[in-house]
Amino acid sequence: MHPQRRDPEGTISTHTTGVAVIGAGILGTRHARVYDEFDESRLVAVVDHDPARAASVAAPRKARAFGSVAEMLDAVGPAGSGEVRAVSIATPDHLHHEPVVACLEAGVDVLVEKPLATSLGEAHAMTALARAKSRVLMVNYSQRWLPEHRRIEELLADGSLGAPALIESHRWDAAWVPERMIGAWSDKTTPIHFMSSHDIDLILHWLRDHVVSVTAVAHHGALGAARALPGRVDGYLATLRFSRGTVASLHSSWILPDTFPLAADSRLELLGASGAVFLGGSTRELELYTAGHSARTTFAGPSTATEVNGRIEGAFTASLRDFLAAVRNRELDNPASAERTLHVVEVQDAIMRAAATGEVVRLAAPARP
Repeated sequence: MHPQRRDPEGTISTHTTGVAVIGAGILGTRHARVYDEFDESRLVAVVDHDPARAASVAAPRKARAFGSVAEMLDAVGPAGSGEVRAVSIATPDHLHHEPVVACLEAGVDVLVEKPLATSLGEAHAMTALARAKSRVLMVNYSQRWLPEHRRIEELLADGSLGAPALIESHRWDAAWVPERMIGAWSDKTTPIHFMSSHDIDLILHWLRDHVVSVTAVAHHGALGAARALPGRVDGYLATLRFSRGTVASLHSSWILPDTFPLAADSRLELLGASGAVFLGGSTRELELYTAGHSARTTFAGPSTATEVNGRIEGAFTASLRDFLAAVRNRELDNPASAERTLHVVEVQDAIMRAAATGEVVRLAAPARP
């Protein structure tokens, strides 16, 4: 733990950012631990509607625990001691809006867990408020920082694959995830929001293009029959058409049986005019095929959040580091800002509408793709 960061002369570093974490569940606990392990941040506070849970995360890291966002902001936010300059928000998917707005209004920079929102209206409102208040509002799309995903980004950028033609993305979770891991609010989110927000973000980020139309179907019944979770959606199949002609297909479901050895797995297939890549999520094996060349690479090292010598390393920590850099350098328009990733929520909303109506949903070009 690092309750205070000192420079070589022994004084507290002016580059240390005081951070609060809102939400003390699985991801919130990870946020708190990473900030506590960083040299460039100091964990000041943990907030949860269950004060005992907040204390269980805060106390081992010598941080303060609070039962509400308002209480935390009054005590250690800009209007209080001023110790908290930035927050991570790791509340359930559908409960991001209220804490984001409260923190932005208080003059605090925000990193919010994906998805930005399950409501398009709330996403637009939060984005507009961050712009009006000149605050950082960044979404934790940590999968961008995985080296295998960065390799695909490079292959597209340097033209190795030619113009991207067809993309197929599969993301599966075990059924115990909606049943037990997020059971209390699994009816307030969907696999498209909870899981495949990563895939939509990656594809938009790689292509630098926008979706013009969406078709989708949903499946119900498996969770209700096998898991006594009536009303929950089992999964979606969606097709996204992009303005420059690329077609992407998404499979997103959370009904794998308990015998499946992982909580989650994924597979990505991308075919371009002159090459193709195939990536296994759990194997981290990337197959590359271009004219006259083929290669198979297995990525080692930290993945999303890997324990290395008693510290968490990987894409998750890289994302949080970039957030702290954006706060220090006032990079409001950073690549994972809410402004730049708003189209993810627009696409998610279109998938919901297409699945509900059975109709093609058409999207206008966003202000920025």
